[in-house]
Amino acid sequence: MALVAEEPQAGVIGFMTLRPDTGYVDHLFVANDWRLCGVARGLLHVGRDRMGQALILDVDAQNTAARDAYEKLGWKVFARAGEASAEQIRLIGP
Repeated sequence: MALVAEEPQAGVIGFMTLRPDTGYVDHLFVANDWRLCGVARGLLHVGRDRMGQALILDVDAQNTAARDAYEKLGWKVFARAGEASAEQIRLIGP
């Protein structure tokens, strides 16, 4: 499933793809000029509503900005995987 965020004057400003069988978010992208404007929050909210369940995603352990953003949205650590240099953290949404 793919969800797209658009603004009339800007066009596509973000998108998210997720697996409908598991609720796993494969990709989440927001254009630089639209970050910190609630676009990702909106995409994740719509995805959760359409799936009818909490979503899950993986984030690089070293990507502290993304981890902080998800934490502020109420996401929690579900599992860790990978080697120390390439560790992934699986998060589950609120």
